[in-house]
Amino acid sequence: MQLLATITDYQQLKNAFSDNKSWDAQYRLIIQLGKMLVSLPEHLKIESNQVKGCESLAWLVISEKEGIYHFEMDSDTRVVKGLMKIILLIFQNKTKQQIESIDCEKLFSELGLLNYLSPSRSNGLFAIIKNIKGITSID
Repeated sequence: MQLLATITDYQQLKNAFSDNKSWDAQYRLIIQLGKMLVSLPEHLKIESNQVKGCESLAWLVISEKEGIYHFEMDSDTRVVKGLMKIILLIFQNKTKQQIESIDCEKLFSELGLLNYLSPSRSNGLFAIIKNIKGITSID
């Protein structure tokens, strides 16, 4: 199994999911990825950063510098933190155009995530992505 610390992009993430074929192994992988997510400082865990549509408490902070977007996220649950780490591996340090072109449903289908997530987890996952993709409408 690939060391989690070496996963820095989507292709490496996809390989890790391929190496862990059972849902139990993939679920453990998601939990381990969540442990890698840097916690959001408490002063950023405010209502304006809270993700609406996520059943768990989840926060998203978006910043932009010279056309490159940076995301910070946190949640009160391990699984959501793991899903957030996956989102970060897909979206972090991209331009608006790159973010806009990402087909999340395709990527999550390739990973096999959509087959096993509960509807509420899927809704929360896509609520975070909707917030991220919302930056493409900002000029």
